[in-house]
Order: sequence, then C-alpha cells, then structure tokens
Amino acid sequence: MEDLPSFKDIPQKKVYAVSELNSEIKSIIDEGFESKHILVAGEISNFRGNYASGHWYFSLKDDQSQISAVSFKWANSHIKFEPENGMEVICNVQVSVYEKGGTYQLNVKHIEPKGVGAHALALEQLKEKLLKEGLFDPERKRQLPFLPSKIGVVTSPTGAAIKDVLKVIDSRFPNIHVLVSPARVQGGSAAIEIIKALEILYKIKDLDLIILTRGGGSKEDLWVFNDENVARTIVKSPVPLISAIGHEIDITISDLVADVRAATPSNAAELAVREKTELIYGLIDFKKRMNSSLKNKVNIVGYELDQYVNRIKWNINSKLEAIESEMRNLSGKLDSLSPLKVLSRGYSVVTKNKKVVIDSSKLKAKDKLEVRFHIGKAFCSVDKTEK
Repeated sequence: MEDLPSFKDIPQKKVYAVSELNSEIKSIIDEGFESKHILVAGEISNFRGNYASGHWYFSLKDDQSQISAVSFKWANSHIKFEPENGMEVICNVQVSVYEKGGTYQLNVKHIEPKGVGAHALALEQLKEKLLKEGLFDPERKRQLPFLPSKIGVVTSPTGAAIKDVLKVIDSRFPNIHVLVSPARVQGGSAAIEIIKALEILYKIKDLDLIILTRGGGSKEDLWVFNDENVARTIVKSPVPLISAIGHEIDITISDLVADVRAATPSNAAELAVREKTELIYGLIDFKKRMNSSLKNKVNIVGYELDQYVNRIKWNINSKLEAIESEMRNLSGKLDSLSPLKVLSRGYSVVTKNKKVVIDSSKLKAKDKLEVRFHIGKAFCSVDKTEK
C-alpha cells in the first residue's frame, strides 16, 4: 500500500487562506471567460423569487448537470415575464464566483423563453393572472347607458382615433358633450399618462361613459394596453368604459377588462351614442303604439264596466224577485190569520170604544158596542151579560 505524502515530503510552497484560494479561483474563472456575456440554455428549477430584495435565485439544469444562478433586481426588472420551474430558457449570463460561500454561479442579465417570445409569454401569464382574479368575468361588466349626455375620451389629442370618435358622435347626436383627457398611447411613458388621464375623468361626477382608444399599429405600438397597471385602473372606473384599441383583429388586456370592447375607434363611438333621427322616429312610433294601446285599454275597460253593470242589474233584479216572492208568502200568511178572513166564515168582531171585547165580564148594562160582520156593521147596547 502506497503511503500518503507527509508535510515533510511536500516542497515548501505558499499556504493559502480559504478566502485567498476562493479569490484566486475567481480570478482564474474570470480570466478564462474574460468576464464575457455568454448564452446558456437549460431548464429552470428550484425558482425562488419572493424575496424582499427582489432578486431571483434558481438553478439551470439539463439531463446531466445543473448550476446555480442569480438574477439581481436591477437586471430582472427589465425581464417581461416571471420564470417558472420546468420552463426551458436561454440566459444571457456572466460566470462568477461567490467567494464567501466558495461556489460558482451564473449571474443572469436577461432571460428569453425557448421557442416563444418574452412579450408573448408575459402576456399569457398576465392573462392567466387576471382571469383567476375574475377581471374578465362577464358578470362584472356593466351595460352602456341608453343615451349618455357627457362622454370622456382618453387618447392622443393629435391621433386619428380622436378625429374618428368626434366625427361619428357629431353625426349621430350633435348635442353630446365630449371631454378629451389627453395621453400618449405608445412609448415608455404612455402607461403612466393613460392612468393619469383616466383618473382625471374618474373625478368628474356627472360623466356617463368613458372611451379608451387609439388607432391601429404594430403589436409593439399597442403593447402599453397590455400593461397590468393600466388594466387595473380600467377596472376601477366608476362608469362603464369602452376599450377600442387598434383594428378589429387586435385584442389587448385593456379590451378584456373593459365593460365593452369595440373593434375600432369609430365602432366605439357608434356603440356609445345612438342616432338622433332613429330615436326621434322611435319616439313617434312609441307614441302611436301608446295611443293604440290606450284606445284598446279604454275599450277593454268599457266592456268590463258594461259587464259589471249587467251583473249588478241581474243581482238587483234577482234580489227584488226574491223579496217579492217572500212578501207574497208573508201576505198570504197574514191574510189567512186576519180577523176579517174569519168574518167571512160567519163570525163577527165586537168592539167597545174601538177595543175588541173578548170577555163579557168587562161589559155592563147599557154599554155601547160595535159589531163588525163580514159585510157591514151593527151598533147596539148591552141589556145584560152572562159568563
């Protein structure tokens, strides 16, 4: 068995401190790559991006190996999407050494998704995020007012879009009051200006509707309308908002979160304002239909009143007939019980001082009596009485 060398067998050389060794290794790596930016392809794993510092930490790996990577906040703030585990990417990096830990890592300056553009991926990620939050739900979309009296428009004051909107509104209903809140609609500061222009309109209390619009352009020109902050500001609108960005084939995040999406600026104006002549003819037709409806209603009510009167008459007649029948029955009964009816059978009624005498003991001699027969009367006096 070969003996391992002892300190005595090693020629006298410099003794490195750990930090010195790491520093020299770093110098060797830096010189080897000449601090160049290189491209590295791999799959993202163990991604950690929720630090307060804003830095991203992850690993890049392939089938045989992996390497640690970091993307500092100042660099990743320019990356349009957020990396996810399992995503295939190409990274623009510098190889560096973390001297304190004695490890080497990739200092990532930029990331591109492999096979798809960064902007496209960022757009899909934002769509998925806002969809989960319910910002695209039809239930939260509001109907446009029937006839707005004051409309706010956010767009470039010098672009073709505002000319189209004003032309269409004026041709359809000249009396509509339009307020233009100007903003850049492309470029680096466009998102901030659009947000401010919207917030200015939000403070106008008697505003009925807002149109956010710009004319056609490339995807890059329209990209500001995919900005998350712009989308969230649109959602806060206190009145219904129409988004009309680009041409019919262009659909942005702003279109998806707005209450109504219009294909073009002109179409937005058509959706916002009805034609005055159409409304006038509609009112005339409505008046005719109302008159016809009122006549029909009067006829129906008159018929119902006739029916009601007839029913009342029938009920009164029925009641009167019933009363008459009852009276005839009572009259018959009274007639059968009448003393006069008894007189017809040979009986008579004796009265004294117009009071019927039913007891002879109540009489005395010489009392004057009246005797009523069925036919005629007799007047007489009492000679004597018997029981």
